[in-house]
Amino acid sequence: MPDAQKPEDSKPQKTNKSKDVEASQEEELNIDGPDIAPPASSPKSKSQEPDSAVNVMDTKVADLGDISGPGATTEEFLSDLLSVPTDQLIPWEVCSLPSRGIYYDWSDGNVEVRAMGQTAEKILATQRLAQTGQSIDYLFRECCRFPEGFDPVDLLLGDRIFLLYYLRGITHGNEYEFGVTCPNCEAVTTHMYDLNLLASTITWADAGIGTEPFKVTLPYLTEATGRDVWVGIRFLRASDANSMITKRKAVKKATARPGAARNRVDPRQQQQQNQEIDESITDNLENIIVNIMGVDNPFTIKSFISKLHATDTAAIREWLSNNTPGIDTTVALECTGCDNDFTIELPISESFFRPARHERIRT
Repeated sequence: MPDAQKPEDSKPQKTNKSKDVEASQEEELNIDGPDIAPPASSPKSKSQEPDSAVNVMDTKVADLGDISGPGATTEEFLSDLLSVPTDQLIPWEVCSLPSRGIYYDWSDGNVEVRAMGQTAEKILATQRLAQTGQSIDYLFRECCRFPEGFDPVDLLLGDRIFLLYYLRGITHGNEYEFGVTCPNCEAVTTHMYDLNLLASTITWADAGIGTEPFKVTLPYLTEATGRDVWVGIRFLRASDANSMITKRKAVKKATARPGAARNRVDPRQQQQQNQEIDESITDNLENIIVNIMGVDNPFTIKSFISKLHATDTAAIREWLSNNTPGIDTTVALECTGCDNDFTIELPISESFFRPARHERIRT
């Protein structure tokens, strides 16, 4: 399939620069889970986008001006306010997922979403859920309405990442303030990013590539053996990310020294855990590859993966990069201390769950 050209407006946008911040503010959480290649780097076809303008990440304020009469006392006003249904107090809106629902057997990819409230914040602060990677799944159950019977653990990782950014945008606004350490001079500076830019980087699902598992030919083994050698692959889900977090946790526990102190993991420090999973290509391939030329024996697949040539692994990466529905979270930055230009993945730090500083001051 020929690659579509990515529009200019989807190129990484350089963010605004501001002053230094404390490095301790940038303990990141990578709740998007493992991936073998950034889905957002894939080319985007304009013809595959939804017809209507959707996915504007901005706060929506409910209209509650008529809940009490103009002469109501404070007690009456509070009584009327407390009787307002949650659905009216924090209204629902529609979000269109990059997968367009194709891999969930939905009629479309629309999900009803509402801004985070107190229950959602408690979920994010629950250490038990954060340690297993399930906090985001519980957050989605609280703030999203999926088609009946659908569990958010079955979301494609690209949908999961986009939906998380969307929830943040409609809760705290589209301006996301975060700090980054310069790889050149190690200065920590604050940057601002408009989350609405992410809408222009969406790679929409293409029904033309067929259904899972997808056939990907392995060039090295095909040439070496003189026959068509291929694998059947699928897209990663949130459940894959959660299971790999649990697996990695179990390995760490098994290798811990007796008597060693246990470090309590803050619910907003999943970045380091998941980053280790990102680097485990073999674990990813074992989840992605469904069969080898139709053979689906798990032992055969695992043995086959261990013998893969880097050229064949790259072919799988490239296919996923070109076809995985999702967003491009790559941003280009410039260090205010040394003028160094560098590129990073948009971080999800603890400031992700609060409004930008100037918004907090203004309100």
